[in-house]
Amino acid sequence: MSLLIFSAVLAVLFFWAVGAYNRLVVLRASVAKHFAAVDAQLLRVLVWMQGNLPASMRDMLSEMEEAALPEALLKNERDLNLLRILEDLSDSLDAARTQPLSAAAMTRVNQDRLALAAWAKAELRAGQSGEATWFIDPLPHKFDRLKAQAWPLMDAYNQSALRYNEAVSQFPASLLAKQVNFKPALMLDHADLLA
Repeated sequence: MSLLIFSAVLAVLFFWAVGAYNRLVVLRASVAKHFAAVDAQLLRVLVWMQGNLPASMRDMLSEMEEAALPEALLKNERDLNLLRILEDLSDSLDAARTQPLSAAAMTRVNQDRLALAAWAKAELRAGQSGEATWFIDPLPHKFDRLKAQAWPLMDAYNQSALRYNEAVSQFPASLLAKQVNFKPALMLDHADLLA
């Protein structure tokens, strides 16, 4: 009789573990799917920015990718800063695309996206104060529109990540999550404080 009870307990534990694992896998896949939508929109912003660079800066960007362009060739520090930001955002999106649940990758995406927003705000202020800039109307409005289109996608990602994180942290599923190395996902900072 005790062997029968022991077998029944083992069977229940096995089926629970399979069900819990499948649930974690589905939630994890949902996080990756929602990040793919965010990634596509941020890539649109990135490509649009690169496409609207003045021809001289586009040439410099392509030369920077092919070989180390001496920084002295850039006209000013703001141009160099933007090119670095665009390159960093491209790199961080590439890293996050392959590891959408990596906290380090998401931290970089957050930092680089906010750095681009900060650059746009500073460039807009520079133009308003009379400094020469290529980032003039209607470019800032289009940039803001593209940036704003990413917010609902980031919110959907964050909701998906929250559900996954709750599932990973709930006992007893948390024990299973540790065994299969499922770690919580990092939320995206979708509240653009620089807007």
